Amino acid sequence: MRPFNKLLIFSILIISITFCKRETSWDIDAAFPIAKSSLNINNIFGDTIFKSDASGLIHIAYSRELINFTIDSLVKLPDTTIILNYAFPVQVPLTPGMTLLTNVSFPDKEIKFNVSNGVELNKVILKKGFLKVDYKNSCRQPLKFKYQINSATLLGNILEINQVISDNSSISKSYPLDGYTLNLTGTNGNKINTLLQTYTISADASGLPDVLQPGEGIDVTLSYIDIVPEYVQGYFGQQNLSFGPDSTDIGGLGNFNPTNLVLTQSSVNFRIVNEFGVEMSSSINTMASIKSTPYNKVILNAGNILRSINVNRASKTNNPTNPVTPWKKQINVNSTNSNLNLFLQNLPNYLVYSVDAKLNPLGNSSSGNDFAYYGKGLKVYADIDIPLSLSADYFTLINYAQVDLVKLNALKNVNSCELHLDSKNNYPFEAHIQGYMMNEQNIIIDSLFIPKQNIIPAGITNANNIVINPVNSRLVSYLDKNKVENLRKCKQIKFMSYLYLSNQPTPVTISESGYLDLELSTFLNYNSKIK
Repeated sequence: MRPFNKLLIFSILIISITFCKRETSWDIDAAFPIAKSSLNINNIFGDTIFKSDASGLIHIAYSRELINFTIDSLVKLPDTTIILNYAFPVQVPLTPGMTLLTNVSFPDKEIKFNVSNGVELNKVILKKGFLKVDYKNSCRQPLKFKYQINSATLLGNILEINQVISDNSSISKSYPLDGYTLNLTGTNGNKINTLLQTYTISADASGLPDVLQPGEGIDVTLSYIDIVPEYVQGYFGQQNLSFGPDSTDIGGLGNFNPTNLVLTQSSVNFRIVNEFGVEMSSSINTMASIKSTPYNKVILNAGNILRSINVNRASKTNNPTNPVTPWKKQINVNSTNSNLNLFLQNLPNYLVYSVDAKLNPLGNSSSGNDFAYYGKGLKVYADIDIPLSLSADYFTLINYAQVDLVKLNALKNVNSCELHLDSKNNYPFEAHIQGYMMNEQNIIIDSLFIPKQNIIPAGITNANNIVINPVNSRLVSYLDKNKVENLRKCKQIKFMSYLYLSNQPTPVTISESGYLDLELSTFLNYNSKIK
């Protein structure tokens, strides 16, 4: 090879090696979407249930249970204890199997339950409960205790216990009463709250002949405990019932925080559902809406609409799976017969109420056939309906958007950064939007926009404040290095929107087609280096 060619090849090799070791960099412009959010009616009111009418107008429509008065509150069967003590005063010859005592003709054949509030029961079906029996035999021979509740039956069989108690011993036994039907009319069928019992004490056939000494005998304690009825029947008396003052969480208004709110109309439908076979008269004495922060209280003024309400009895279906046809009544309180608009404009956190009721105001009109089933009761609901046609200066709307920074590793080499918030507003109000960067601990670490430079125009409306065309717009935010560093730490963005209603006091209508779509993007100039 000629010297010239060798020199040329060597020179090319040196230049190539030098070029490969040199670091080359470029400034690159790029755009990346990092967060999307759609602010709509669900963001305003959280988990409220919505419905739209034929015109497309959105209604806040949800129910709250005010009262649920069940069988255990209406009729209480107390725990009852019966003590049987039999000690023989003289010596008694004892042979195996002989009967020592029976109560067939004794006064204690009837057990009277002390049921409170003047309740007179003639029939009970038990859902659950126990008969606990404590036995003590002080004799030198085993004794047998036979016990029958003659008026307690299960599948046609009366409840019977046969227990042998060893000599000079004590034992305790529990017997389930689930499913038993109790006839509480006594021996001749003309009493109330009264069970029939019979028992026999005898020397057990396994014993030996003996002589009972004075003072020896048997003690039996019978306790009816934890009685829960499946069904009760009788006369429930003329009880005076009071509910409250009590409160219920009204919910439904979520993040809705308007200023100078004025509703055009509203209604609360009070539904009374009586599943008891008993008549009542009742009154809702007070109803107030309470806003906790700042505290404010508005009392509902509905005249006599909620007073002196006659509640009729339910009826039986004779269907074991669905035994009751409830009696129902609806009382509508609205913006024309009350101050309900003012009541709801308070934006309450909860309702406070007090209710009085009287059972059987006409006395024993059912002739002892009042009834109640387990799981059934007297229930009062408030069905709230607020059409979203309203006036206000503004209200706030909050939503959260997750941030996707997977494509933004280049944030470490940013020369400059812009945030673009592109919006499409189909609501009839102007929005002032702020975005807050939140870290992994959901702590706000920075904001995105400068006040007065964060305004999104309202949709185009007609003379009735109804949107006829949405409006697209863009907000731009310039980030310095500190904000860029915070953006790298951001895991989600909290959008806080202040929505200003125009053309006041003409009401604004919020329809099911309303929305405010947001898309946040970064526009970067960053340095990319290649070695």
